[in-house]
Amino acid sequence: MKCLIAIVLAVTLVFEIAAEASVRTCEPIKVAMCKNIGYNQTGMPNLARHTLQADADVTLQTFSPLVQYGCSSQLHLFLCAVYVPMCTDKVALPIGPCRGLCESVYSRCYPVLRGFGFPWPAELDCSLFPAENNHEHMCMEGPGERAPPMGTIPLDASNAVGRGACRRLVKPNSWIWVRGSSRCAQFCDAEVLWESGERRAAEVWLATWAALSFACTLAAVGAQLACGDRGGAGERALVLVALCRCAAAAGWGVRAAAGRTAAGCAKDSTSPTRMLLAHDGLENPNCAVVFLLLYYFGLAASVWWVVVTGAWRASVLRPPTTPSARNDRHSSLLQLAAWGVPAALAAAVLVTRDVDADELTGTCFVGNQSSKSLLALVIVPEAICLLLGTVFLASGLRAVLRRPVPIPAPATLLNAPPQVHPDQSLLRLGAFAALYAVPSACILATWIYEYVLREDWLSAPVPSTEPSTQPRPAFWVFLFRIFATQILGVMVAVWIATPRLKALWRRITGPRKPVIPKCQTGPPPAPLTLHCYASHPHTLTRHPQKYATYRPPQQQSYRKPRHYHYSAGETIL
Repeated sequence: MKCLIAIVLAVTLVFEIAAEASVRTCEPIKVAMCKNIGYNQTGMPNLARHTLQADADVTLQTFSPLVQYGCSSQLHLFLCAVYVPMCTDKVALPIGPCRGLCESVYSRCYPVLRGFGFPWPAELDCSLFPAENNHEHMCMEGPGERAPPMGTIPLDASNAVGRGACRRLVKPNSWIWVRGSSRCAQFCDAEVLWESGERRAAEVWLATWAALSFACTLAAVGAQLACGDRGGAGERALVLVALCRCAAAAGWGVRAAAGRTAAGCAKDSTSPTRMLLAHDGLENPNCAVVFLLLYYFGLAASVWWVVVTGAWRASVLRPPTTPSARNDRHSSLLQLAAWGVPAALAAAVLVTRDVDADELTGTCFVGNQSSKSLLALVIVPEAICLLLGTVFLASGLRAVLRRPVPIPAPATLLNAPPQVHPDQSLLRLGAFAALYAVPSACILATWIYEYVLREDWLSAPVPSTEPSTQPRPAFWVFLFRIFATQILGVMVAVWIATPRLKALWRRITGPRKPVIPKCQTGPPPAPLTLHCYASHPHTLTRHPQKYATYRPPQQQSYRKPRHYHYSAGETIL
């Protein structure tokens, strides 16, 4: 009887397998999460008994937070092998994961699920998968883990708080706790927020705009020195803005020439063979040089722009009457403030060792890895400069709009030279100061955007049964920041160089020859008659060089029309 039952069960199992093999057909993978996984054909039902790829896709979406958490580098392949298994016409059964792959993923990811109160799914039980890949049971073994399991990275064993802090970050295997700085440092080549393609695109974008800004500002400063026209306080401050932007562009050039690793990474003190993203820029000389050029001269350019707006406001409210009055009496104080304030802030950054590199471009600055430093040393100073400059511009514009239009006096209506128009250079200076504020405000907005959302980007996702997406920074925002930073240098260069280059060209080509008017031939002009009313005799004499002069009598009683003949043959009425 037992033998009969065993035979019946065996036959039933064979028929089920045959029926399943006859029903299952290979089809292209439609699940977005499992495309480009290493194979492009799958078969349904899968190992979790899903008959449609859409059902498998919904289940896979629930594992997205765990994949983004980065507990195992093989988790992505393992999940796709279970829910979207490999299919080939040469094998009747689907090819899923091997037991070794499952156990490797389980040892790394189950503690994470357990920490959040979730059990290990029953369809992912490692005992369901073949022990090894052979001719009887084909399975995928996986490429192996690219990083040691969580907790085996050489950290300070006594600092459990540090280990916990790094585990709360996205992709915790990409971070290491650094005891000296009491922060989690990112590995130099780790892709936490940005992919390799985005990094390469940002590298080309940065190098292109930095080269353009450096060339334009250098040409503008050279043209100004060649012309030798000092101008007023606003024009001199404008040249210093261009000089600062040129030095900042040189900092971007140093970063591009040195490369990402040489300029933005440093060796790990616990393992010299491992490179970390620079979190203490003083350990890397290239990083320190890039920081000083970018931060000091970038902030100095903002301060000098405030000086430009203040000088323009002063010129509008109290126009100078003589060239000597245009010289700023407080130039020494302005020089001290414009160069001293950025120097003090840069020294504070160096003392606190807050120089760090960003993941996208590997450029050393301040606040790339510390939100507090970003707020105190970048956002607040730039916001103060933008606010002061805007106040000066608004005050000057208000004075311009409220200025009364001068009415010409009666004595100046006859034989008077044309009135002088407002100073064109003053108008150009005010227009530039207003245009400069637009990219500056956009740059400040990108810093605020990063400050507000950085914690959400770096926080580890919470596993959930509902599909969710880990927030990521917008790539175009950071590209726009690079563009706006460099376009400031191009703007000030064009504004300075345009009139200077024109003057230099005129000086090289020499003065224009005066045009000699030709004598007109033909009949004399028609006589002009002048009616004049007077009570006493009077005289009309011709000035030996210019005009005829009328001398009125001392008393008048009545006026009578008279005719006078001009000495040149004309009749004046």
